[in-house]
This record gives sequence, C-alpha cells and structure tokens, in this order.
Amino acid sequence: MKKKHSLHCFLLDWLMIILGVLGSLFCLISAFSFPYPSGLLVLIPVLALIFCLLFQGKLGKHYALGLLALLLFFVWLLRRELVESFRNLWGELGRRFAMGYDQVIDFLPRDPTRPENILPALTCLAIGETFLCSLAVRLWKRTFPAALAMLPGIVPCFVLTDTPPDLLPLLAAVFSILTQALSQSVRRRRTGEQGKAVVLSAAFSAAILGLLLLLIPEKTYSPPISWEDLSSQMQRWGQEQSNRGNLLAGLAGNPEVVDLTELGALPNHPSTALHVRSSVDNYLYLRGSSYSEFDGTRWRRGTAEPLNKSFLFPYLQQTRGEALTIETVDPEDRIYTTYQLTQLPPNVEVISDIYVRNSGSRNRYSMRFFPYLAAVSADAQYASWVQEHDLDLPEQTRRGVLAWWEAQGGEAAPADHTLAEPTENFARKVAAAVSGCADYSRNPLPMPEDVDFCTWFLNDADEGFCVHYATACTALLRALGIPARYVSGYVCATPANKTVAVTNLQAHAWVEVWTGGRWIQIEPTPNDATEFTGLAEYGWGQPAVPVNPPETTAEVSPQAPPDETLPPLPDDTRERPTRPSKESTAATEPVGHGSGGNAKPRDLTPIWVVLGVIGSLALILGRRALALRLWENRLARAPGNERARMLYQRMLRMQRLGSGPIPAEAERLANMAGFSQHTLTDAELHDLQQIYNQQKCRLSFHGFWRKLYCKYILAII
Repeated sequence: MKKKHSLHCFLLDWLMIILGVLGSLFCLISAFSFPYPSGLLVLIPVLALIFCLLFQGKLGKHYALGLLALLLFFVWLLRRELVESFRNLWGELGRRFAMGYDQVIDFLPRDPTRPENILPALTCLAIGETFLCSLAVRLWKRTFPAALAMLPGIVPCFVLTDTPPDLLPLLAAVFSILTQALSQSVRRRRTGEQGKAVVLSAAFSAAILGLLLLLIPEKTYSPPISWEDLSSQMQRWGQEQSNRGNLLAGLAGNPEVVDLTELGALPNHPSTALHVRSSVDNYLYLRGSSYSEFDGTRWRRGTAEPLNKSFLFPYLQQTRGEALTIETVDPEDRIYTTYQLTQLPPNVEVISDIYVRNSGSRNRYSMRFFPYLAAVSADAQYASWVQEHDLDLPEQTRRGVLAWWEAQGGEAAPADHTLAEPTENFARKVAAAVSGCADYSRNPLPMPEDVDFCTWFLNDADEGFCVHYATACTALLRALGIPARYVSGYVCATPANKTVAVTNLQAHAWVEVWTGGRWIQIEPTPNDATEFTGLAEYGWGQPAVPVNPPETTAEVSPQAPPDETLPPLPDDTRERPTRPSKESTAATEPVGHGSGGNAKPRDLTPIWVVLGVIGSLALILGRRALALRLWENRLARAPGNERARMLYQRMLRMQRLGSGPIPAEAERLANMAGFSQHTLTDAELHDLQQIYNQQKCRLSFHGFWRKLYCKYILAII
C-alpha cells in the first residue's frame, strides 16, 4: 500500500513538472511564431523522469549538486554555440519588442540574426526549467522556485498586448502553478496526504480555469490595456529615465533653480522631446527659460518685472515672418520660442523676461519669426532694469573669472555696450575663449565641494558640457561689464517645410547678451558638442550632417497666420520593424489568438471585479478549511500527552482573544501531561477536549468582527 501511495505521488509530481515546463516553452514559441521543436516533447518528459527519480530522499541534495555541476560543464563546453543561439533568440524577440519600445533598438544585434538557429537556446531553457522545477517540486516542495523557472517563457508573451500565447500551453502552465500553490502546505507537512492534496488542488485549479473560459470567451476578449496605450506609457517611462541627467542639469522640467552642485551625466540614448517644422531653412535656438540670479553654485530665475512684453519680443509689431510650428511629446508648462518673433501663439502668458507660460497646457502651437536680425528701438525702462539685475555677480566669482581672462591676455570690453556690432563681436570672442578651457563631455567629473564653480571650471576642470560653458561665459561677460544671462532650451536644424524630431540629446544651455536694445544668443559650447550634431552616433551609426545657419536676407514676404495644426508626425528614420496593421494581420492570425471575426470586444472590468471577489473568498475559505484540517489531523495522530499540550496551547491563544479564563482542571491536566511521567487516560483527554470545545464556543459568541477575525483570518474556530 505504501509503495502504491509513493508511486501515485511520484506520477503526480512528474505530471506537474511536464505540464509547467512544456506550457512555459510553448507559450513563448506560439506567441512569437518560433520554429516548432518537436524533440522537446520527448526531451522534457525524459529529463523530468530522471530528475524526479534522483531528487528524493537523503541523497537528493547531493545528486542535485552533481547534476548542476555536470550541466554547467556542458554549458561551458558549448558556450560559443549557446551565446550565438541566445543572441539570435534575443534578436527575434527584440525586433518584436522594438515595435512598441524605441529603447530596445539600441540593444539589438547590428548584424543579421538567424531565426532558424534558436533551437539550442530553447533546449538550454528547457533543461534549466526542468531541472529547477524538479528540484522545487520533488525536493523542496515549494511553488515559488518552480514558478520562477517558468517566467522566462511566459513573461515575454505579455510584454506586448499583440503577442498572446496559444491557449493550451498557457492553461497548462497556469494549471501547474495553481495546483502546486494550493497543495504546497499539505505536501510539505503531511507527505501521507500528498496525493490527495494534489488531486483536490488539481480539480480546484481546473474549475477556476474552466470558469474563466466560460465567463470570458476567447473571441470576445479585450486586453485590459491597448497595445498603443501600453507602448505610450512605456515610452514615456523610458524617456523620463533617460532624461534624468537633463533634469539634474536644469535642461528639462523648467525648474526654478539650476543647482550646479547636483549636475549628473547627460543622457546618451535619444528619446524624442519635440517635433518642429519651419517654413525656411534655419538653425533654431528654442528658448525655454532664462536665469538671472547667480550665487556661485546656483542659477535662479530672478524677479519678474511687470513690463509689457515688447522688451522680450521687440518684433511683435511686425506683420511678416516665417512660420514655425512646435509639438511637444507631453504638454509642458512653458512655450518654446525662438528669437526675432513677430507673432506669439494665442492664449499664452509672458512671465516678465523669464519664460512664456503655456496657459492652455497645449502640446501643439505655432508662431512667426524673422530669420535675420533687424534694427529695433531700445526700451529705456527695460534697459535700466537689465543694467540693474543682469550684471550682479558674487565677488569671489568676479575676481576668479577676471584673473583667468587676464591670464588669457583678454582685451577690455567696448566702452559702450549698447552698440550692437562691437558688443556682439566681443561677446563671441569671450565665448570662443571659454569654449577652449576644457574638453566637451556628457559625463564630466562633479565639481569639488566649497569651490566657486566658474573659477574651478575655467582653471581646473578637464571636461564639461553646455551648462558649464554657459555659466562660465555668462559670469565672465558680467564681470567685464556686459549684461548677460543663462538660458536653457533646445537647438535644432530645420530644413524648410519638413518636420524634424528634436531629442533629449539636443537639450542645451547658452548665453543671452543685451546689446542694441535686444537679447541675442551667444554660443560658448565647443562645436563638437552632441547638442549640435543631433542624433550623433549613439545607437544607429548614422553620422549627423552639420547644418549651417542660413544666410540672412533683407526681404520677407507677408504670409497668412500660421495654422495651429501640425502636419502628420514624421516617420522615424531608424531602421526598425514596423507594426503590422489590423487589416494585414486579420487574414493570417491563427485560430488560437482569438480574432473573433465580427465579434465586438467588450469591457470586461465588471467580470474581473466579480472574479476577484469570488477568488478572494475562495482562497480565504479554502485556507481556513485546510488549516483546520491540518491541525485536526495532527491532533488525531499525536500521543495522549502531546495531544493535551496541543489543546492547552490552543486554549491559551483563545484566552488572549477573549474566550475567558481557562478552568483550573485544564491547567492541572496540561501540567500533568507536560511535567510528570503520568500518561493521561482516555477519560482525562475527553475532559480536556470538552473544556476546549467550551472555550471555542465562548469565542464564537463574540461580536461579528472578532468572530470573523478568529474564524477566517486566524482559522482557530
């Protein structure tokens, strides 16, 4: 009888392992249309049989270690073939993932892969899953390691909502995990009831899966989140992660303060931030925010000046200009503008000379601008404001930058900085000198503590990026008596009438100089900066073509106000897989994927809620029944004195929950069972059992919530 029972347990464990591993692997194979490896149907049952025979008894751990060493030895011998096969497997998976997540493209193999050479990788996965599942089921009797082993085959199928696995392998894998989970506690504690527990758990698992299939017909199933929504959310998350360096540098997020002590590495993988379209060839500086107050380590926006907006956009009285349209990936609290604007987008608020607020939270807007500089009349009131606020500098910074300028043999600034051409030429000389003080790098060393940022960068730093150069140049120009301020935004080249994508790599900081009654941009960052090359060789090996600023012209024909609607977004220039349309896949979709013909997908949220409630109640009730059954079985099999101790310990627990004091007779019998040589008689055990039943009855008369807690959470009554 004992041998028959052991054989039943062995066969049930073997079946759970086979179903779990085959279900996991064929989920992956069916979801991504991999070549069908029929040999796995024989290999996995044979390996599971061998492992189940070895992983039992006292020697099971030793056999497991020996087999693990042998498997690792074969992996080492075949390492080259396996590496190539896993590379091909990732190439095929990655191309599908790249339809939804742009970041995956950066990690795909550059040279072609061979889809037919993924069988070694699948075989290696099959052997590893079978080994770990057999170890978990037969030796450890735990569900978590077995479920963990199945994840490599199941999880990739649900990363995209348009790659569902076939129904049969998915049901097999879920059935195996559910059965193991529901029977785990019995299999670990009472091996004599293992077979019964597995059979009951299998029946319960089959009932749950069958109920799900009845309530949610496959043909009318609609995923809880659409492919487009999932792709959009993952792309947004990836952009936020890759843009953390820009956030720390104040190049993204429109912060009030740019803290130079917290500068981190700038991102090296592009993610689109804007789409820009101009009616003329140009190299644009898209202005975001300006910063005027500097304390040596931080830039602050400064105090808003309640003047009209003509000082920031002196050309707004004009009626001509070239069209510029911008679309941001996400709505931002500011409008990106360029220089020489003749028309602002409607419904915006100019916040002094700091930035333009996006009052409508739009992500698409249009404006007009002059692609050349023209003479303007200066605003005397604003010019006085600039002289008062945009020349401030800490004394330590002033001395440090002037000493560096003198060491470079720099000349004095023009006596009258209101003259546009001399001041602009001098400012560009200062910017050129600053650009040569250190090499450009997107990941420079952080500044030391307790030093002046500008003095340290000009004299001691080996590397820096746009924030470093713009800060030092602004401070030096102020020290030389020229009003200047720090500005952040984007730079981009815009071929005429063509929408271009602007990425986070092109987030930039530069200098604005006040001269000739207007602010003009000055560039101190070296020419080899990645901001100017756009999508440099950071993933696709396509070198950027430098675009020179267009030659200025003196005539611009009047045009109608720009349309607020942008043209369709451009196709990505990268070579990546294209997502098949619903029309193209409808005819070729396999039956198991549930296209449903003309069946209309329906909202399944109420069904999921009901199933969640039913499942939770079933688990609570099942757990209570199982816990009571285990305790009663242990009580029935225990010797007399051990049984008395178990009853007394349970009564002590009930007393703490409010069942009342324990009678003295129960304490006497418990002490006799625990601290004397006397063996309790059946009559004494019967009396103790009666006292226990009375305590349990008293506890059941308590209030609803305490009774619920004791009955279904603690499972002691």
